[in-house]
Amino acid sequence: MSRANEKGIARSPGSVYLITGAMLSVLVWIVSYNFIVMEEEERFKDAEAQAHQIAVFFESHVVGIFQYGDAYLKLVRREYVRHYDLAKIEQLMAEVPLNHSIASHITIIDENGTPLLVSGHEIKAGTTARDRDYFQFQRHAKGDELLVSKMHRGRNSGKLIVRLVRRYHKPNGEFGGVMFVALEANHITDFFNAMQMGPRSSATLVGKDKFVRARSSYGPRGPGQNISGSQIWTRLEESPTGQYLQTSVVDNVTRKYAYREVPGFPLIVAIGLSVDDFQHSIAHSRLNHYSVAALATLLIGLTTFFFYRQRQLLFEIEAKNIELQGQNAELERFNYTVSHDLKAPLVTIKGFLGLLQKDINAQDQEAIERDAEQIGDAADKMGQLLEELLELSRIGRQINAPENLDLNQLMQEALARVAIQIEKQNVEVRVAPDMPTVFGDPGRLLEVFQNLIDNSIKFMGSQQAPRIEIGAHRDNGEVHCFVRDNGIGIASEYQGRVFELFERLDTRVEGTGVGLALIKRIIEVHGGRIWIESEGEGQGATFWFTLPDDSNSTAA
Repeated sequence: MSRANEKGIARSPGSVYLITGAMLSVLVWIVSYNFIVMEEEERFKDAEAQAHQIAVFFESHVVGIFQYGDAYLKLVRREYVRHYDLAKIEQLMAEVPLNHSIASHITIIDENGTPLLVSGHEIKAGTTARDRDYFQFQRHAKGDELLVSKMHRGRNSGKLIVRLVRRYHKPNGEFGGVMFVALEANHITDFFNAMQMGPRSSATLVGKDKFVRARSSYGPRGPGQNISGSQIWTRLEESPTGQYLQTSVVDNVTRKYAYREVPGFPLIVAIGLSVDDFQHSIAHSRLNHYSVAALATLLIGLTTFFFYRQRQLLFEIEAKNIELQGQNAELERFNYTVSHDLKAPLVTIKGFLGLLQKDINAQDQEAIERDAEQIGDAADKMGQLLEELLELSRIGRQINAPENLDLNQLMQEALARVAIQIEKQNVEVRVAPDMPTVFGDPGRLLEVFQNLIDNSIKFMGSQQAPRIEIGAHRDNGEVHCFVRDNGIGIASEYQGRVFELFERLDTRVEGTGVGLALIKRIIEVHGGRIWIESEGEGQGATFWFTLPDDSNSTAA
């Protein structure tokens, strides 16, 4: 059995602890949630009953106010059409004063829209009611019909009022004008505010024309809102009384509404109890349930973690041992390879130093120059290898500040650095137009493109028409770049080894075996991936790698 399989089996007991703990925690929260749901359902039922009771009282309250206002209006009209004497009306109102806790004032207007009397107020010069909808309605009315006007701000009082309007006739039967009693909107709903039902609950009086006549609080649209988008109209088609749950079309507060048609008037009353307000009453109970559930979950979690951690420590020790064994093997291979690759030029230097001494003694100038050249080449090779190893060790520890890079510009610089090799090998280079931008270290990414292009040139083999294609495109939050050549290619069994340190699959080509490992390290530090695609020997190769997109990536 492999070590991976053994490890997988060994982890099973730890997973059982986690699963058991998770199931117990979920069970605790399910029980707590069910208790909370049951309490909220009970609270909803209580709210429905409360809203119904308040709506019945609101209906009775509205009927009383409107019946009083209409009765007073009829009394004044009867007295006025007898004598057409304003002094007698003033005397009547002194003897039977208007109840100002219900109504604001009485107004009499002639057939031209000119106010003749506004009780308790001086008539402003030039005031006219010809443009008011209630005046036009009664002017063209066929019979003696009570009009409950839309909410207005009174020109004389400056208050929000609802007018109960009736027309009156001259002795010859012609239209004589209108008179109305002004009901202050806040008097209609003050009872609800006094009940302290919650800051977001509401009482609304609305006409069957779908305009609000009075409301305990006004939304952002102000008084007189059109609430044609409310559910209440479809509900009224089913029943003159009822309840529904809705988010208000006026102020976006979710409420439980109870509504009733007002008998004898084209009005509907609606009591809306805010869900947030009446749920607030069970907040303490909900907090207790959640606290108990959280404490139980914490205890379960601590117990589960204790046992799970014991198992994990054993697993971590095993994983570290496996990791250390792999690192030791890699280090041994690295030491062997480094010592072998460094020893070869040292042996060359030492051997040619011996030959150099003999050739100097023999005064063989040609041999001396040849010996010195061999020693220099060996020293250069050793220096190159040490420099590349040092460069490899720096990656990940030293990186320039990342920035947004234009790949078109970066490619031009990379091609300029290998221009001599391209010209020498007569390589055709094709670069895709409109390359995207990436986010990264400009110096390091220049090394990547330069080394990949140089690598493709080295491995062209005997290709008669050498060609390199370079391109990039965005894909799923990344930029996918490629360098493709039509060189010697690489067999599939070797493709996984090309990025390993000191791997040189073709020893006839100069190099240290560090270049592709260096490229892989740079790409990984940038958070990307690199791989090779090739259909086999003689079929060319494509090096693919990913980089962060400049629009949504961060520096490596």
